Amino acid sequence: METAFTYFEAVVQLGSIRKAAEKLHISASSISRQIQKLEHFFGSALLVRQAQGVRLTPAGELAARYVQGRSKELQRLRASIDALKNLESGHVVIYTVEGMIGGLLPRALANFADRHPGITYEIYTASTDDVMGAVAADRCDIGISFQPFPRPEVETLASICQPLMAVVSKSHPLARLKEIQMNAIGQIPVGLPDRSFGIRHLVDHAIKADQLNLNIRMETNSIDMMRQFALLKMGLVFLPAFSFERELASSELVGIPIVSNVLSLSTTQVCKRADVELTPAAGRMAEFIISTAEHFTRVA
Repeated sequence: METAFTYFEAVVQLGSIRKAAEKLHISASSISRQIQKLEHFFGSALLVRQAQGVRLTPAGELAARYVQGRSKELQRLRASIDALKNLESGHVVIYTVEGMIGGLLPRALANFADRHPGITYEIYTASTDDVMGAVAADRCDIGISFQPFPRPEVETLASICQPLMAVVSKSHPLARLKEIQMNAIGQIPVGLPDRSFGIRHLVDHAIKADQLNLNIRMETNSIDMMRQFALLKMGLVFLPAFSFERELASSELVGIPIVSNVLSLSTTQVCKRADVELTPAAGRMAEFIISTAEHFTRVA
C-alpha cells in the first residue's frame, strides 16, 4: 500500500494523473492501477477523472488529509533525527559509582553542557554491582563502575587506571608517609564500603592475599560517609583519588600510595551494554567523560 499512497499523494499535489506520472517517471496507467487498488481497499472512489485533471471525492479528501499528515510526520521525524545526529537534542541516562560525583563527572558534564546545551541527562549513583546490573539490564546508556566483575552483556569503552590509596586526615600520624604497606595499617580503625562496592572487592582480595586482618570500625554504602570518617579523624579509608578530589586539592585529606600489586592496578571502567549501539548524544557524552579522565589520570 505504500506505493499506492505515494502515487495518490503526487496526484493530489499536482491535480493530474498525467503530471504525477511525469514527475515520478512512470506510466499514467501504473498510477491509475495503484489508485484503483486504494479505492478497492477503502471500498469508495477517491478521484473523479475530468478533462482538465482530477477532483477529490469526499472520501478522497479524507485520504488526502491522511497522506498529507503522514508526510508532515515524516518531515518532523527526519528533523528530529537530524537534531539527534547534530547533537541539538537527546537524552542520556548514566549510572555511576558515587565517587565519580566528587569532581570528575560533574566537570565532564559541565564541559559537555557548554558544547551541547540541548542534551538532557539523568545521573544515578549506585554501587559497582548495581551499576553493572543497570548496564546489563539496559536501564542506562552509560555505566561508570570501579573494579567491576566482568559481565558478558557489558562492553568496556575505557579502563581508567585508579589505584586505591590509604586516605587519612591531614593531621593523622600516617599523613606524612610517602607510601605504605598494607601490613603497616595494623590496628588503625578502618572504614570500608559494603561488599557491593568494587573498593571492597579489592581490599578483601588484598587482605586474603597477604593474610592480614584489619580493624574494621565502620561499614557503609556511602562514599561520602567514608570521606567523613577520614575527615573527622575516625580512622583510615581506601579510596581512588577521584573520590576525594576536592579534599585532596584543599589538603584536608591525604592520599598515601599503597605498596600492593592488587590495589595499585585497580581501574574505573566506562561501559555500555554490549549489544546496544550508543545514541549520538550518549556516544559524545562518553567521549567527554573519557577525555576528562585523561586529564586526571591515564586511560589504559
